[in-house]
Amino acid sequence: MKREVIAIGKDVQEAQANAAELLGASATDNIVYEVLDFPKKGFLGIGAQPAKVKATVELPDEAPARHEKKHHQKKVEELALPTEPAEPREAMKPDSEIVLTKIEAAEGEDRSFDFVNRLLANLGINATATLYRQDEGGRRICIDGEDAGMLIGHHGETLDALQYLSNLACSKKNINGERLHDHVTVDIGSYRAKREETLRALARRMAAKALRNKRNVMLEPMNAYERRIIHSEVQGIAGVSTNSIGSENNRKVVIYLTDKKPAAKAEDADE
Repeated sequence: MKREVIAIGKDVQEAQANAAELLGASATDNIVYEVLDFPKKGFLGIGAQPAKVKATVELPDEAPARHEKKHHQKKVEELALPTEPAEPREAMKPDSEIVLTKIEAAEGEDRSFDFVNRLLANLGINATATLYRQDEGGRRICIDGEDAGMLIGHHGETLDALQYLSNLACSKKNINGERLHDHVTVDIGSYRAKREETLRALARRMAAKALRNKRNVMLEPMNAYERRIIHSEVQGIAGVSTNSIGSENNRKVVIYLTDKKPAAKAEDADE
């Protein structure tokens, strides 16, 4: 019987090793690999992608395949669990509840705000930027307009890159000879709040799945901010906790059981 798996890794060698692990150690010598994608670094994290390979192996019958699958599932769950309980994390205040106070800044006083305004003008984007102070600390630049949506990108990737560059702009002193060190959040049409609620709903749904099936659940790779949202939402659900595994752009959140028989299951409002 032929078995095929597709695996990813930061380079081709790691992707092949992950594929071999999925197929089972006993089959390693007979695996045939096909490289589907070579890794790309991208620019400022945009367009980065891991290496992807397809691995094929011939097995004598179905029984060994079933055995390897169960063995691998057990091993993956053991690796995903932390060696000790996760440290308590501070709950995040929902983005929709953050209070904003408008700031009037002349040109040159806020380098981040200047950068965003110049970008909108140079790209010919029909949108307006407004600067705010957040009650949670830091500043926020909100962009609104009919063309603003083009700066969001897939799952906010373009928006995250814009935010990174906006923070980088603060490395230069302003016209008052000061460097503004507090963090700048860039938002477009309340995208941050909408994305956060989507992730919180996902966290509740996957936590309920873990409790229902009594099995760990691994989510797709996310950036640090999105993983923090998942951690924050799950920590309030009895019977489960979270841990991050992987490296660099491939870090994922694992939702795992903290009690073999949890006293109560998390409410799953999405099912």
